[in-house]
Amino acid sequence: MKRFWAIFTVLAAVVMLAFSSCKETKEFDDHANWQSRNEEYLAGIASSYSKDMPETPVKGDRFRLLSFRLDPQKTWSNCDYVYCEVLEKGTGTETPYHTDSVRINYRVRLIPTDYYPEGQVVDQSFKTQSLDPSVNIPASFAVRGVIEGVTTALMYMHCGDYWRLYIPSDLAYGSNDNGIIPAYSTLIFEINLTELARTGKDLSPR
Repeated sequence: MKRFWAIFTVLAAVVMLAFSSCKETKEFDDHANWQSRNEEYLAGIASSYSKDMPETPVKGDRFRLLSFRLDPQKTWSNCDYVYCEVLEKGTGTETPYHTDSVRINYRVRLIPTDYYPEGQVVDQSFKTQSLDPSVNIPASFAVRGVIEGVTTALMYMHCGDYWRLYIPSDLAYGSNDNGIIPAYSTLIFEINLTELARTGKDLSPR
């Protein structure tokens, strides 16, 4: 009888531990109500970045850019804009065209959550916590070969510019998961444009 109660006690403890563990896992879902949380987050950004881009943006400026695919003469929703903040002003004099190639340092985060208060990093070329062009090795892309929101911003940036972008899911991956990026994710980019090459020309060798 004593053996029975010992076994019963152990089994009960195991069951309770498993139940407790499952309950904690179930209650802590960092991506719960993800679509609505991203929509709410974007609405807050949109209200703070409601001005259009100034003719000559400087460090600290915040503004919005309509997707390059859309007619600026029409009225669009918050989800059709990229929201930009100038972190550092570059010295370049040219901006990339849609058909050009570029090199950029970049970091991509999801919106802040309980588990990731600064936003989970889902992709990056950064090798340091903050931008350090002397250490980081930029990645090369075709301007038209990245998501719509990044393409839109790149065509307004000059070499040396370092911007933070808030990109609605409609200008990113929309209702589709992409690797560790959940569907309906607003993406937060840090982008530093280091080089551009016009169509038919190559970026400098590495």
